[in-house]
Amino acid sequence: MKKTVSRLALVGAAATLALGGLGGQANASVENIDSWNSVTCAQKGGYYCLWYSPNRGGGFWTSHVVATPTISGNFTDGNPVRNNAASAENASACNVGIWVYPNYMGDENWLSPNRGGNLTPWLRNNEASMALDDATRSFCPTV
Repeated sequence: MKKTVSRLALVGAAATLALGGLGGQANASVENIDSWNSVTCAQKGGYYCLWYSPNRGGGFWTSHVVATPTISGNFTDGNPVRNNAASAENASACNVGIWVYPNYMGDENWLSPNRGGNLTPWLRNNEASMALDDATRSFCPTV
């Protein structure tokens, strides 16, 4: 009987943790930040770009992969990219998401195809993952 009670308690604790994680994700803020047409990132040849400063200012970082589960590397000015970006551009034909946590979790800013914008105050200098993420177009991946 003791083993059964212990197992039930363990299952209950695991379920509570799982639901707690889902609850936190369900409450995440999601905001479209489209402000300008993407020109600069498209010229760099990547899918999406981040800039150190607002309005495409300062150093930039370009990704040539469709999904970056943990942002790493440096801007062209030498500053580390992760948790240091203020603006972004999408040079792809799909929506792009930018998340506050690795592996596409938490609050999110997103950009429509070929659009750029400044990150919201809750994501500026607080971004950790980025990816093409578009279930509305059959040729686009989703994370």
